[in-house]
Formats: sequence, structure tokens, C-alpha cells
Amino acid sequence: MDKEDARYQTLAQLHERRKQVVRLHRKGIKIMQIVGMTGLSYPTVRRVIDLYAEGGWPAIRPAPRGRDPGMGRVLSAEQEAQTQRTLIDKRPDHLKMDFYL
Repeated sequence: MDKEDARYQTLAQLHERRKQVVRLHRKGIKIMQIVGMTGLSYPTVRRVIDLYAEGGWPAIRPAPRGRDPGMGRVLSAEQEAQTQRTLIDKRPDHLKMDFYL
């Protein structure tokens, strides 16, 4: 099985693959065989098995990834809306912009 890039999988798909790793490990299949069967890397398989050993089934559920929407913004929502209205309502030369949008 070819290795897939897990960054493009949904959280449900990742969780299913982790459950598959644990089920195979519980059947007594060796880690390198699991790597070959699932297409996951050795560190990923080892980490899933360790997580399961420490916390059981709830521990292998993947956490949401990425930043929260709106995180790291400089302007508030009201300031953004005001800026957008200004740019829409006025011409660039009225705003003393030396370029055109």
C-alpha cells in the first residue's frame, strides 16, 4: 500500500486508521507488518500504539488541527467592515492612494 499524506484526510478518516492500527496490534501483528499493511510510517504507528496503551480508545481520537477562525487578526470585525465599506464607497484617488484597485 502506498503512503498517503494524512494532512489531507478528515479527522474521521484519521481516527479510523488509528483504530485499524490498534486492532491489528491487539491481534498480535508486529509493528513493521502493520506499517506495511496500513501505509502509515513507523513513528505514526508507534505513537498510536503508545497513545492507546496510555489512555485507551479515547486517547487515539485526533484533535482538531489548524488555527481557530479569526485568530491572529489585527483589526476587529467592526474595523474590517468599516475599511471594506470605505474602499467600496470611495475611489482610490479620493483616498490619496497612488495606485488603482
